[in-house]
Amino acid sequence: MALLCLSPARAGSLDNFFSHTRNFSADFSQTQFDADQKLMQSSSGNIQVQRPDKFRLQYLKPYKQLYLADGIKLWSYDEDLEQIIVKPQTEALANSPAMILSNVNILRDHYQISHQGQEQGMDWYKLNPLKDDGGFESVFLAFKNNALQIMEMLDSFGQTTRLEFSNMQVNKALAADTFKFVPPEGVDIIGQ
Repeated sequence: MALLCLSPARAGSLDNFFSHTRNFSADFSQTQFDADQKLMQSSSGNIQVQRPDKFRLQYLKPYKQLYLADGIKLWSYDEDLEQIIVKPQTEALANSPAMILSNVNILRDHYQISHQGQEQGMDWYKLNPLKDDGGFESVFLAFKNNALQIMEMLDSFGQTTRLEFSNMQVNKALAADTFKFVPPEGVDIIGQ
């Protein structure tokens, strides 16, 4: 059964990834480009996703930041600033690209999906938000052998953020505390 309303010939990698992936973990490298495609910033880290609605995105270089969605709250922890921002997850992420990977219903209900064909041995899909409140004009996902390789986001200022994934582990057991956040002592907490 196709989850995403694409023809079977076009659903392929995207449908397979969302149909058969309960969780995954990967390393990533992220690059951000301005509207003229000049490099603005590079960073790297790791991500763990548990469907539905849980993810842990951790930047390790050049700075340390953590974004953790536990299914109820989104925790944003900036280690250098010693500051945590916490928000109800539904308000913070309802139409964001981060939730695409952790909840197929977000993908299906908030994006128009079109297959873009193959390039560099990868199967590309374009996701256009159905509402303009997500801050992104479009999101691209690229798959190779049904595994997610690239997530690219074009924002309303013409800037592009590209995440390239490596060391992808799919449907492997994740540690029980992966999606639990305990604020360090002495850190400012803003929000609920």
